[in-house]
Amino acid sequence: MEQRRSRAEDRRKGPDVVVKSIRWAIAVCWLMLFVVWAYVYYARPEHATIFDPHSIYNRARSYWDVSMLKNAFIAINVLLLISLIGLAVSTVRRNRKTDKAPLTLIIMVIMSLIGMFVIYFQF
Repeated sequence: MEQRRSRAEDRRKGPDVVVKSIRWAIAVCWLMLFVVWAYVYYARPEHATIFDPHSIYNRARSYWDVSMLKNAFIAINVLLLISLIGLAVSTVRRNRKTDKAPLTLIIMVIMSLIGMFVIYFQF
């Protein structure tokens, strides 16, 4: 009877290498999402400011910067790759009913796919 209880008990002592790698993947995905956002922010057209409304000193750019959008597309692909690897590691790890895929990685996959299609078909 005592052996059955010891087998049924949770033998995990803390986060192992797999759980830590999934956490790192989530952190890197958030960082990559910020990088993508920064590229898209700086790639969009510039508008005249209240300090220089007629663009006398600085010419406002009225077009999207394609090189920045290419960098954003590459960053989105890296984001998709990292989140898919994190989901694959999480799927391999699922030994118990309580183990589930991180919702953050699923959302990152969906957002990166949407972003890829928007950048690819829009520009």
